Amino acid sequence: MRIQYSEISNYIKDDNKLGEGKEVSVYYYLDKVIKIFHTDRKIAIERISDAGLIKLTELPLDCFNTPIDLIYDGNTLVGYTEKYLEAKENNFDNIDYDAIKRDLYTLSENGFCIEDLFYNYIFTEDRLYFTDLTCYSYIKTDIEFLKNHNLKRNITTMNNFLIGLTLFDAFQKGMTNKYTKIYLANEYRLKNCGDMFYGDCIKKENKITK
Repeated sequence: MRIQYSEISNYIKDDNKLGEGKEVSVYYYLDKVIKIFHTDRKIAIERISDAGLIKLTELPLDCFNTPIDLIYDGNTLVGYTEKYLEAKENNFDNIDYDAIKRDLYTLSENGFCIEDLFYNYIFTEDRLYFTDLTCYSYIKTDIEFLKNHNLKRNITTMNNFLIGLTLFDAFQKGMTNKYTKIYLANEYRLKNCGDMFYGDCIKKENKITK
């Protein structure tokens, strides 16, 4: 849904502010949040194109918190809304590997490559969600080679995250030795997974041990 900034501007005030990141300021909005892009970006990664942001609103993703409404100031896209997620303690039992794998295929098939993933996640009461998708790269394509390239790259990025998080206690807020843990995760991935999705590696290991 396309909405004008003037329609939601009364929510853009300090006493309604949830916080801000490198790319957006975040505000409460009914059962959603409003994210307004900074005019002066604080992150080196290029923001997703408007076409990519529009495409994200159309994708049926289970574990990625996609934009819902796109906010325009005139004809300029200045922000978006997304579902409000209440963060809980990390619970690895709530990682739905099958759903993540389906989402990776959907993203890859539709021209997306995951960027800036490692700290952009939230555990809710029932699921692990990935947030701040506007740093992902997007190229509309019907070329199978590029779709397969996206998938391989996305699986590698996701594997490093999942392995680092679940096996090496990586990507926690305020953590140290980040690069050491990323190295360990990547080393484990190369040795045990190759190009296979980590969730499938777990299933394979469980079959072997039974």
